Amino acid sequence: MTGYGSGSAAFPGGRVTVEIRTVNHRFLELKMPLPREFLAYEQAFRALIESHLTRGKVDMFLSTTGKPPRRYTIEVNLELAQAYRKALTRLHKELGMSGEGDFSFLTAHPELFQVEEQARATEVQAAAITKALTLALAALDRQRLREGRFLQKELKGRVALLDKVRRQVNDRSGIVYEKTRARLKERITVLLQGLPQGVEIDQSRLLQEVASLAQRGDITEELVRLHGHIKALNELLRATEPAGKRFDFLLQEVQREVNTIGSKADDTEIRHLVVSAKEEVEKLREQVQNVE
Repeated sequence: MTGYGSGSAAFPGGRVTVEIRTVNHRFLELKMPLPREFLAYEQAFRALIESHLTRGKVDMFLSTTGKPPRRYTIEVNLELAQAYRKALTRLHKELGMSGEGDFSFLTAHPELFQVEEQARATEVQAAAITKALTLALAALDRQRLREGRFLQKELKGRVALLDKVRRQVNDRSGIVYEKTRARLKERITVLLQGLPQGVEIDQSRLLQEVASLAQRGDITEELVRLHGHIKALNELLRATEPAGKRFDFLLQEVQREVNTIGSKADDTEIRHLVVSAKEEVEKLREQVQNVE
């Protein structure tokens, strides 16, 4: 389901803004390029997003403003400092200078010191990001809820149309079955009348074969299963938990039954109804890709 949400929160010296964008996808695919200092918290942010979303391509964007406090460490190159000291001591000795050498000039040599900025963000900054992310997810949920209500109405309407087609096929199927049985019986009777005299036919066995042939075109079982699948679809439309994958699976079952009905029913009207049913199933499958 498509959607967008944003949230922001302050931390000492700055502010963080988080944006979440989602588009339709069969599974959950999450991208969240983070600045280096926040990589240690990636798994926590990912878990928070996954607690809200189960499907879709999700992009998270993070930006900061201001000048947050930074932590530094200073490493001293002791070997180089000792070398400087030895050189100064020798210089004093060679020149006959008295007193201790003045080492204050060492501070003017930056090569003696290595300043490193701490790459990891503080817990306070991470907490601010978590707050901003929570706000962004809440905004995203509100937008997706509005879209979800619209989709629910759309899906309900199409499922109702599908059920209407099922009822029409069901009403027609009884007539078709009897017509098929009568037509087969008539054709067999004509064939029997054309047999040479003296050829005997087992009438009981013949009637059984006629019934068997007629049964092959019977779509009662398919209609019963189709009815059950449609009821399950309506139940999912009333569910409060994510149901997109289950809905998609049931539509595959619906399509299978509709295809079987179309191949078994020897009736032009039913075949036209089957075409209508296939169209509704296809539209439903397109729309359900938007449902989590």
